[in-house]
Amino acid sequence: MLRTAPLLLALALLAGCASVSVQRDPGAPAPAAPTSPASQLADEGRHAEAARAYAAQAEQARGDARARAWLRAAWQHQLAGQAEAARAAFANAPRRRLEGQDELLHDLLNAGFRLEAGQAEAALALLGQRRESVPDAYAARWHALRADALRRLGRGFDAAGDLAWLATRQLGESRVATVGEIASLLSVESDAALSAKAAALPVGHPLYAYAGRALSQRGLPLPRPYDRSGSTPGLDALPRAEFDGYRPPERLAALLPLTGPLAAAGQSVRDGMLAGYYAESRRRPALRFYDTGAPGGLRAALAKATGDGAQMLVGPLSRDAVNELFALPELSLPTVALNRGSHPPTPGSASYALAPEDEGVAAAERLLQRGLRRVLVVSQADETAQRGLAAFRDHMRARGGEIIAEVSMPADNPDIVPALQQAVQSAGGLRPEALFLSLKAAEARLLASQVEPAGLAGVPRVATSLILSGANLRMDTELDGIEYPELPWLIGLRGGLPDPDTVGSTLPSAQGGGARLFAFGMDAWKLAVYLDKLVSDPGAQVRGATGELTLDATGQVQRAPAWAVFSGGRPRPAPDGALYQDDGASASDAGTP
Repeated sequence: MLRTAPLLLALALLAGCASVSVQRDPGAPAPAAPTSPASQLADEGRHAEAARAYAAQAEQARGDARARAWLRAAWQHQLAGQAEAARAAFANAPRRRLEGQDELLHDLLNAGFRLEAGQAEAALALLGQRRESVPDAYAARWHALRADALRRLGRGFDAAGDLAWLATRQLGESRVATVGEIASLLSVESDAALSAKAAALPVGHPLYAYAGRALSQRGLPLPRPYDRSGSTPGLDALPRAEFDGYRPPERLAALLPLTGPLAAAGQSVRDGMLAGYYAESRRRPALRFYDTGAPGGLRAALAKATGDGAQMLVGPLSRDAVNELFALPELSLPTVALNRGSHPPTPGSASYALAPEDEGVAAAERLLQRGLRRVLVVSQADETAQRGLAAFRDHMRARGGEIIAEVSMPADNPDIVPALQQAVQSAGGLRPEALFLSLKAAEARLLASQVEPAGLAGVPRVATSLILSGANLRMDTELDGIEYPELPWLIGLRGGLPDPDTVGSTLPSAQGGGARLFAFGMDAWKLAVYLDKLVSDPGAQVRGATGELTLDATGQVQRAPAWAVFSGGRPRPAPDGALYQDDGASASDAGTP
């Protein structure tokens, strides 16, 4: 409009105007329009009130102003969840009377109404703008609507692309839900299609990180390295790396609960870190531990660590503390968090956990790789059991497997044979190709004793490591033949690490249930000193006590476990489950971290 100002001035003079005053510098921004009560209500998130205010404003207006006010009323009704009111207001806002961003807003609303009517093609046609041209205020809605339309049209990979852009604008639980939806859409792509479509994504597209993660989970190569341009300067400031990528900071801070209800877990992780620390013969950082269980919690521990000049963090341990840490806008240190929260890791950081969900996915993938796709599930009413089962169920179904039935172990009736037989009959009478057990040891033993009378003898059985809860060497012969994902360190696949029995005999923190957290701590140390390599090289792996560790582009540590099988009541390496030969070589001897 500013370029036409001289022409308008000349026309005004020719028309005989007595005077024309143009005082504002043509290069200066236009004065801000006064804020109306309706827009103020909208800014405060009081959408229903804002809608009524805009409607009142529309009743007093004429022409284009009336259409604009009704359009804004419709948008605020939509944000308030008042669908019918939104439609009614929208009907009073003809697009021909709008321009600029109002046209886009009209298209957004119209696309939503078309989707509700099942008109996905028409909705997508309304959302054909260039992504860069969509204002920030409408970008999330635009991507969400496009994803919905594309999904309805059977274009799942393209829908995942819009969801990946949407995830870049989200935090917390909404982002977690979006990421889960992306994973679900990618999981139905064939190996060949996923590889080809991932390769075709332009450099910098956020979907490539998720597609790469899906490819890695299937054991497939990446078409190209991840874009690591988001790494933190904190990693670049570390001392020079060794030949194998070993690059510890000069000062490393571990934020762990050493007092309070999580003290025992924190101490096992701490001792595992120290075992890895003292086993390293090369340059080591100054390592200090800060108690997140002390007064002041995480923030006080973090303040002390940064005050002492820490260059990298390991921890915290609880999910809530990890969420709190990654939500801090001032966090600038590269971090190896020891749990997964709803907030994504900051660029150049990692999130590492021994999660039941990971074991559920690993169990599903193990069966699928063996061609066992029809599975009968047996579980119990336990939170950990249900978390593992949910992940197993989602991954199995997404990859074309079939769960023919789910049987829950009754708490008050030891006879499960009728339930197993009924499950098989309900699935057409065909025996399942495998059993998945999300059970503790006692329930698994009870099930194992009834497999033969239920007509399921010889069916392969896979469980999660929950099956070790309540283990009893004398009674666990009932479990012989059942496979489960295990920490390689605990079944003799040491890879140069100290013997667990020797360590456990001298350190109480490495005994019993603490052994897993001790191994977790050893790997936390390894992840810290190889974090730079993992961030910069998507093909890098760390041989750890808990498995082979890699880092995906979302900052999540992916763990490939070993596989154990019960034999003589004891867990032993499964014949085809070893991740690497136990030749006693150290990581540096093998040429890899």
